[in-house]
Amino acid sequence: MPKNSRKTKILQPPVQATANKEAIAVQDKKTTTNSWLEVPEEATLPPQVQALFKEQRDRYGFVHSFFLGYSLNPEHLLLWFNYYNALMYGEGELSSKEREIIAIVSSAANKCESCVITHKAHLREVIKDPVFPDVLALNYQEVELTERELALVEFAIKINQNATELSFEDIKPLRQAGLSDRAILEAGEIAAQFSLSNRLTKAFGWKVSSEYDRLYR
Repeated sequence: MPKNSRKTKILQPPVQATANKEAIAVQDKKTTTNSWLEVPEEATLPPQVQALFKEQRDRYGFVHSFFLGYSLNPEHLLLWFNYYNALMYGEGELSSKEREIIAIVSSAANKCESCVITHKAHLREVIKDPVFPDVLALNYQEVELTERELALVEFAIKINQNATELSFEDIKPLRQAGLSDRAILEAGEIAAQFSLSNRLTKAFGWKVSSEYDRLYR
């Protein structure tokens, strides 16, 4: 998902969101090529959501399809955004590079092309390398990773592909790589959050346009 600010912000839920459902819903059930559900008219959305859209347009020139689609339930969009923004850009023990690596390999494990494209762009911005993110998304074994990064990658993939097989033994490589238990929890939260966002994206057709794949190249 896109970022709106490196500094974590807390956005309050819209006032009386449940009372405004008729105003939010689009009368002709408008959909787009990037959403299989209704897409509300932007002018009907709460000010907090409109501000998010404006910040994305100012930064990228367009609004990410995940935000457009999820704006059908603006209260939940804002709740999700606060958590996502804190995980990816808030205070923590994981670096920006590590967080984006987890985002990419988690999304690749879930075969969510849109989320992979989005976070390859963010990783390109972080590390100033246009090649590493592309290779990482295809096969993490083909890129040079530190012991710590490799432990995070394998843990994230297992959370997204074989969570029922996780055991105490899966924590050991992370600790051996020097990660604290709090950092391990952060990694698990990020990986699990992408299980959610990847599945919503795939369920409702929230595909990003080709513009995102050209960012920071």
